[in-house]
Amino acid sequence: MGELGPLNFVVERLGARVQGKKTLGVFATIGRVRRMLPAWLLYSATMMPFGVLGRAESELVILRVAALKGRGGGEYELDHHWALGRKAGLIDGEIVAATRVGDGLEPGRHGFHGRRGAMLDVADEIVEFGEVSDAAWDRLASYLSDRECVALVMLATNYAGLATALTVLGTPVDEGW
Repeated sequence: MGELGPLNFVVERLGARVQGKKTLGVFATIGRVRRMLPAWLLYSATMMPFGVLGRAESELVILRVAALKGRGGGEYELDHHWALGRKAGLIDGEIVAATRVGDGLEPGRHGFHGRRGAMLDVADEIVEFGEVSDAAWDRLASYLSDRECVALVMLATNYAGLATALTVLGTPVDEGW
C-alpha cells in the first residue's frame, strides 16, 4: 500500500480483480502520484469505455496503437486490451489484423477498409509521424463526424503517450492468476 496510499491501493486491487490479474501495473504506476490516478481514470474513461466511439472501434484503435508502439510500451497495452477487445465483440482475426505491423506504412496494411480502415490509417500516422496527412484526414472525415474525429485523435494520442510512459517507468506486463 505504501506509495499508493489507501485509496489508490484499493482502486488498483479492484482493477486487478476485474481484469483477472494479480496486480494492475498501470494503476500502480500512475497511482504513485496519489492525486493523479483518480483524475487520469476519469479522463481515460471519457475515451474508453464511455467514449464517443463504440467499444469495438475504440479497442481496435488502442490495439493498433499498442502494436505500433511495440517495445515502446505497447506490450503492456496489447496484453491488457486483447482481452478487452474480445469482450467488446472483436474476433481474433480482427485483433490479429489490427496488430499486424512492419509491412510498410501504406494505407490499409492492416486489412481494414471503410470506416475502420480510415480510423486505423489515422492512428498509424499519429503514432508514426505525430501528424495526419490531408488525404488520411479527408478519408476519415468522410466516415466520422467532427466529434468522432476529435475522440479518435484523443484516444490514439492518449494510448501512445501511455505506452511511452509505461516503458519509461518500467511497468511490467500484469501477471495473471
